[in-house]
Amino acid sequence: MGSPKQTQERRVHRLDTQGEICPYPLVMAQREVKKLQPGDVLIVISDYPLAAENIPRWAAEHGHRVVRVEKVGDALWEIEIEKGGVS
Repeated sequence: MGSPKQTQERRVHRLDTQGEICPYPLVMAQREVKKLQPGDVLIVISDYPLAAENIPRWAAEHGHRVVRVEKVGDALWEIEIEKGGVS
């Protein structure tokens, strides 16, 4: 489960999906985003390469803003999503 951190008026949550393979990083991110308020941010940490493609695509298709997708290690990505006004 993600952990919240308050920054100004939005909350930032982190979700560590390391060790999970398809479809679990996406499913976990979808569940976590549903819990957020519009404007809140979810940072997904994943070591599964396809998550860096699937999660941002899903987010954009469902009205959320993909803030960044960044490779932060040899096989580690951070995907930052801001929840839009929809679920």
